[in-house]
Amino acid sequence: MIIQNNAIFIADAHYNVERGDLFTLLSHINNDHIQCSQLFLMGDIFDFLADEIEYFKLINQKIISLINDLSISHEVIYLEGNHDFNLANIFPKTKIITRESQPFYIEQNGINIALAHGDIFMTKSYEFFTSIFRNHKFLQFINFIDFSNIFTQFAEKKLLQKTICHEMSEFSKFIDTRIQNYNDLKKTDLIIEGHYHQGYIGNNYINIPSLACNNKYLIYQNKQFSFNTL
Repeated sequence: MIIQNNAIFIADAHYNVERGDLFTLLSHINNDHIQCSQLFLMGDIFDFLADEIEYFKLINQKIISLINDLSISHEVIYLEGNHDFNLANIFPKTKIITRESQPFYIEQNGINIALAHGDIFMTKSYEFFTSIFRNHKFLQFINFIDFSNIFTQFAEKKLLQKTICHEMSEFSKFIDTRIQNYNDLKKTDLIIEGHYHQGYIGNNYINIPSLACNNKYLIYQNKQFSFNTL
């Protein structure tokens, strides 16, 4: 696989009933109003989505159907995030990259590119928490006891109240640490990740902006990466 000219990268849309930007962008791509040869969904596309939880599949059905339509006419690659995982059954024609398979490497023009949502190289406590929260049987149990959607609607309300847009202090030092993390695993010439909602393009590190925060996405044209505004 290579990154094609006019490839679009979307990260951290955190789609919910109050955020319609993702539907607008995907609809423009589906209708060819925005030229897109290849679509990378870089995680946290939904405020929450997992195959085991029926309520969130129901309320997100409009976007699920749109992504499935796009995957017929476009190459769609979906890197699971910390809000959207266990997605293979939901998006059968999409290439799903699980957290365990990230970074996902692409060799292009002699450059080794690492793609990830961004919630990797984390603390041991985070690793423990996320391994439980993504567990298939655990999620099945939560869905089973979710009478009248009491748990899922409570979670939905909390997610709607959450503030997700922020500016990180000393982000340049953070970038240096991220680059070292990736290179300790495998020599990497360029890192592309989301998760941190900052929107940054450097020589060897790109943080994709959050679509939910500033309506921006990443595009690859003429061998260059840049941000476009919806």
